[in-house]
Amino acid sequence: MPPPDRPRASRRRFSSTLPALPLLGAAPSLRAQTWPSRPIRIMCPSAAGGLLDQIGRLIADRLGRDLKTPVVVENRPGGTGSVALDAIAKAPADGYTIGIGFSGGNIIYPLLNPKLPFDARRDFSMLGMIGIVSNLLVVQPDLPPTDLASFITWVKAQPTPPPYASWGNGSGGHLAGEYLKMLTGIDMYHVPYRSMTALATDLLGGHMKIAFADASSLPLVLSGKLRAIAQVGPRGSPLLPQVRTMKEQGVAFDTGSWIALIGPAGMPAPIAGQLNAELNKILQDPALNERWISILGTTPMPSTPAAMEQTLKTDWDVWKSVIDKAHIVLE
Repeated sequence: MPPPDRPRASRRRFSSTLPALPLLGAAPSLRAQTWPSRPIRIMCPSAAGGLLDQIGRLIADRLGRDLKTPVVVENRPGGTGSVALDAIAKAPADGYTIGIGFSGGNIIYPLLNPKLPFDARRDFSMLGMIGIVSNLLVVQPDLPPTDLASFITWVKAQPTPPPYASWGNGSGGHLAGEYLKMLTGIDMYHVPYRSMTALATDLLGGHMKIAFADASSLPLVLSGKLRAIAQVGPRGSPLLPQVRTMKEQGVAFDTGSWIALIGPAGMPAPIAGQLNAELNKILQDPALNERWISILGTTPMPSTPAAMEQTLKTDWDVWKSVIDKAHIVLE
């Protein structure tokens, strides 16, 4: 008997597999289309009740309602944000673990501590800007300066460099002070405090005359207990319309302390894009405008993932230059 027609059978088996090939290539896209199918975690680098926690819970609440899936906040304080950031960096890039990033934890601390267990520039997907925190250059009301120009003139006229304070060595306030010195040629020396609370106490007590303070100082400025000389960053707080930013006052300083939504590197583009769209919808909801101002001190700043990536790169270069030129090291 002749042998079986094996080539023909082989052709039949091969042809039966052809329809499956396109599905293999489409699998990642199909998985992205079914997202989310289970709860999402937002890793928060602060304890409950802190500024970043308030932001995380506001986003979690609205994101859960809009996506019709549970979104929970996990607080992972410690290490200037590095505990939470490490957890985000090591999570699967499937959209089910995201987090709150901030310039202090994503740029400044990694520059000061290169031995962190993650690569701050490569291990994260930047999903979108949330906003810029309204940091301020403030002085005691009895000092003569009323704006940035008169402040610069006054500092240069002092017989010895005056002290300025921030809420910590290597903090955003510390770097802002050194950056202002670089840009204007004024000379001051830094006095670090362990917290903004301790700094505010000494400002109110008259023990410190000049400081770079965070958004928690806004009530002290509004009550007249401190005078704001300039707002730090690309946008000012609507609560202080009379206080212009440094850039608006002629100094090319528009780098601010930002907060962003982030995820692990390598997230599928459809999921990253959907999270960005959902985030921007939350940030632009008029019903939440006053809530954002109460938390951030200013209005949020929606962006695209690409724009947020560029902000990270630009600010990395700026703060690296400041740290290197001012010889800032961790104590």
